[in-house]
Amino acid sequence: MTARRIIIIVVIIAIIALAAFLIFGGSGVLPTGQTAEPVSTIPPVQDLSGDVNSEGRLVPARDADLSFAVDGTVEEILVSEGGLVNEGDPLLRLDASSQESALEQAQAGLAAAEAQLESANAQLAAAMAAVTTAELGSLAAEANLALVKAGALPEEVAAAEKEIEAARAGVNQASAGRDASLEIADSEIRAAEANVAAARAEVEALQDTYDTIIETCFDLPTGDTICPLYGTVEENTRAQLETARLNLNSAQAALDALNSGATAGQRQAAAGAVTVALANQDLSEAQLDLLLAGPSSEEVRQAEVQVEQAQAGIEQAQAGVEQARAAVAQSEAGVASAQGNIEAAQAALDRMTLKAVFPGTVGSIDVELGQLVSPGVPVVVLADLSDWLVETTDLTELDVARVEIGAPVEVDIEAIPGEILEGTVLDIARVFERGRGDILYQVIVDLEERPDLPLRWGMTAVVDIKAE
Repeated sequence: MTARRIIIIVVIIAIIALAAFLIFGGSGVLPTGQTAEPVSTIPPVQDLSGDVNSEGRLVPARDADLSFAVDGTVEEILVSEGGLVNEGDPLLRLDASSQESALEQAQAGLAAAEAQLESANAQLAAAMAAVTTAELGSLAAEANLALVKAGALPEEVAAAEKEIEAARAGVNQASAGRDASLEIADSEIRAAEANVAAARAEVEALQDTYDTIIETCFDLPTGDTICPLYGTVEENTRAQLETARLNLNSAQAALDALNSGATAGQRQAAAGAVTVALANQDLSEAQLDLLLAGPSSEEVRQAEVQVEQAQAGIEQAQAGVEQARAAVAQSEAGVASAQGNIEAAQAALDRMTLKAVFPGTVGSIDVELGQLVSPGVPVVVLADLSDWLVETTDLTELDVARVEIGAPVEVDIEAIPGEILEGTVLDIARVFERGRGDILYQVIVDLEERPDLPLRWGMTAVVDIKAE
């Protein structure tokens, strides 16, 4: 029995005895004719000086009743009672086969979504390349239209005129060959040699012109190369060059015939050569007429259609880019959704493992392997036994008024006699509790660290609070 309880019992007995004496006097009988004086029954004021004494219980500074957030069957118990753990260490694990399967499915879904996104990005790159190609085609079509509308170039006209001259020279040469079949003179041979020289000069001139056409090219801003003289100009010049070569061959043949003398077959061939030369001359003159007449409406319209088709190709390619971008956005949303599924599946899997919320000691494990647990039901008690508190259990309203936070405290642990622990008042309850027929307030005392003592959760303590 504590000293405080003894004091209370003594005070109660004294009050009862004093009341009996005042009411009954020595014998308890009043003389005849006398009236009893009223006697006060209010007990004397209790002496509230000195220290405040109370009983309490030893508790750890931190403890927690841990429970699962989900139901399940206990598959693993990873710690034992009394074991030390760090924050985040796994304590118990429920059967998580379905959660693990869900996580694997979510991971497979993410892999598929990422593959779809990669494919969508590749399609977008291809669509953008198609736009570039279409734009280059449009530039080429517009350049061709400009060339067609511009008509014949001076170089083309000059080449056609040279071709006519060459054709006429061919006619002359053919005629000379024919005449040579009848009579051959030194003057004819010299003339034939002159024709050969003229034909050779014509070939060389046309060859230079043709080489210029082939080499006249320029680069577009897009990086492509365009050769504007290709097409009609190149074809006409090539034809003229071939005709000039034929003329040269004819002139050389005529010279050779003169030098060797004409045969009946050569005379017939010479007559045929005149016919060919005349046909070449007519062809050259017709080509010049076409150049001078300019492009026909059909040629212009054809070039315009090519431009329109190129523009339509650009629009179609751009539409393909927009579709590809929409596919990329959809694939990115699919990846984000798959990542969210993984996070949700991982969170569900994590909830199947109960972990320590702070470093401490496992106080108790209240489940067994194979047991079905419900959410919110405590299964593990975790406590930090490195720091201890005392919670009072019988401090009344009369005493609590004299207790202040920070007041020094001496604590006697009944199970460890002879050891007095120092401490301070850490907290005073704001709300009362009813107990033992009285109004009680809990006071919490922070104890000094005494790792040398075998302190245990729940030990009874006698608390002596130094009051002002």
